[in-house]
Amino acid sequence: MKNNIIISIGVILNFICAIGIAQDYRFTQAYANPLRLNPAMMGANSDLKAILGYRSQWSSIEKGFTTMSLTAMYPLYMKSGGKLDVGLNFLSDKAGAFKTTDVLLAVDYNKEIANDQNLCLSLMGGFAQKSLDASNLTFENQYILGSYSASNANGETGLSSKAGYADVGFGLVWYMNPSRDISKLNAFAGISAYHLNKPNQSFTGVKGTLPVRLCYIGGVKIFGEKKVDVAPNVRMTQQAGNTEMSAGVNVDYNLNETLKVVVGVWYRRSDAIAFMVGVEHKMFTFGYSYDAVTSSLNDVAAKSSAHEITLSYKMSRKPKVASASLDAGGKSDSKVGDKQNPFSTF
Repeated sequence: MKNNIIISIGVILNFICAIGIAQDYRFTQAYANPLRLNPAMMGANSDLKAILGYRSQWSSIEKGFTTMSLTAMYPLYMKSGGKLDVGLNFLSDKAGAFKTTDVLLAVDYNKEIANDQNLCLSLMGGFAQKSLDASNLTFENQYILGSYSASNANGETGLSSKAGYADVGFGLVWYMNPSRDISKLNAFAGISAYHLNKPNQSFTGVKGTLPVRLCYIGGVKIFGEKKVDVAPNVRMTQQAGNTEMSAGVNVDYNLNETLKVVVGVWYRRSDAIAFMVGVEHKMFTFGYSYDAVTSSLNDVAAKSSAHEITLSYKMSRKPKVASASLDAGGKSDSKVGDKQNPFSTF
């Protein structure tokens, strides 16, 4: 039974790669993976930051889907009116007998275009390698007279165990971030594109194009009079003719100047409802999210939900003289976290 499950995963994923309708990785805590959502988001970040993420889904299937991600972001150059950032992301994704290792490098430039308004442009490039471990797969040709033997030839002479490809893309983000004593509202909007070179990722020797992925994001952060801030946001992703719509809200509760609790909920149309809880204390942030599947997937695969964990560390890189692009109005914020960053932590 276990072999049959592994065979099914392998056949389906290989077929997807062969006909070129493969889909990208999905993260519930999308803003904790900025280089995979929109790398231009680095422009609003003023800290040296490292983010570790882990996602597990379809736990009822042996060797189901697991994804690990490590992101590092560093503001190289900061001055009034402009900023330069560099970011690196390492991703490892396992799905049955398939494994993907993906490294992405991004460079971002943040330009102040008006008071409390900035425009960020990022260019990114990387390399990915997909591999297939066929040692645990069984094929029809290995059954002779109803008896299976792993030593029998599988007949898959055209199947390669590895496929590598280069990848390029870009991100563009606009955001406004007036200080809290000037405005009770921050806002952002952006677009990003991945796989602009449409790389071939097939194992079979035929053309298996990885289609372009477009992602649109937008949201606001509303600062409360007391300890509560609210941050609604929307995301839309388009790839290979498929459109995924997601809308949600984070609520920040500032317990004191160094401790914040965040709760959030998102709805992905025709897919799932996700719940998140997070804690930010000084330099550290921890988040946990759970996806409750609402589609018909539950009918064919039990425990098809997903669990995701993120852990981040940041070190302030703000200059002693605040610049308009980092701290609008040149005023610092005593509350926990970088309140001039309009993007959600998660």
